[in-house]
Amino acid sequence: MTNSFELIAATRRGLLLSAFALALPLAAHAQTRDLKAGTSMAPDHPAALMLNKFSEVLAQKSGGKLKTTVHNSGVLGADMQQQQQLQAGTQDVMTTGTATMAGQIKEMAILDFPYVFQSGEEFDRTMDGAMGKLLADKAYDKGWVVLAYTHNGFRNTTNSKRPITKWEDFDGLKLRVIQNAMYIDMFKQLGANPTPMPVTEVYTALETKAVDGQENPLAQIVTMRMQEVQKYLSLTQHSINSEALLMGRKTWDKLSKDEQAMVMAAAAEAKGFKRQQLALLEKQWLEAVKKAGMQVNEVTLAERERMATRLKPVIDRQNERVGEEFARQFYAETQKQRIAAK
Repeated sequence: MTNSFELIAATRRGLLLSAFALALPLAAHAQTRDLKAGTSMAPDHPAALMLNKFSEVLAQKSGGKLKTTVHNSGVLGADMQQQQQLQAGTQDVMTTGTATMAGQIKEMAILDFPYVFQSGEEFDRTMDGAMGKLLADKAYDKGWVVLAYTHNGFRNTTNSKRPITKWEDFDGLKLRVIQNAMYIDMFKQLGANPTPMPVTEVYTALETKAVDGQENPLAQIVTMRMQEVQKYLSLTQHSINSEALLMGRKTWDKLSKDEQAMVMAAAAEAKGFKRQQLALLEKQWLEAVKKAGMQVNEVTLAERERMATRLKPVIDRQNERVGEEFARQFYAETQKQRIAAK
């Protein structure tokens, strides 16, 4: 006959086994994940600083369960290679210029159209709204989850030949551009000889005189030390350098709903941090290139308007490429944000 002690012991064993069985899926669910994140930018570039902030905040919010290892300076490959790695699931997170996403999402190209945004704030308000969501939905279909849209300031032009004060000064310059059809078209229209290449190859190309110049925001110019190999910086401000913080959809789908919420919250904090840092750093960068010996010149509003007029055929062609109805919607939204800011 089973005594009461044996019955209690058996009951306890049963309860422990049941608890263990229930805990197994929870333990798997709460496993530590080490996310692999990359950027083609240098460690002191705002994109890298944003990734570090994302990593820090995500670790805090997840109690250390979601860790992120950040790889800078193109260690994981150039932007387009990293984008493919996100799609394949061999990399988890990255920052990337949206221009390089346009090869798979044609509408994304509009973010880099010349003179489409008048300020960084206008970009932020536009991309935090309906147009940002529309483009994020298209990215999701391609295997990317947009965690945040950011920018690195306006793109300017450096070269070793002469200052750019008007569009005619581009004539004959061999200029490195992004691997993007719109940028190639834009600088051909201005009379330059555009040469597409990954950003990781630009410094050497400038140093060896394989190209005369390049165009980038101050963030890239300074953090990639282009002031060492270029003489002139002209503030053409021809387009904004838009960027996205992406997670691969294959990685995203492995996360629980709670983990996904933590990722989005960490991305929002990292985005805000980057915006603050960019505002502080731009003045410092301009002083840094001047101290390094670069000749810096403003391009007047009147001349920038002349450039915009010169580039109208490019914009018309690109509107057809992204879809004229989409372009109309996008311009209407930027105009709405412009009016609201006044």
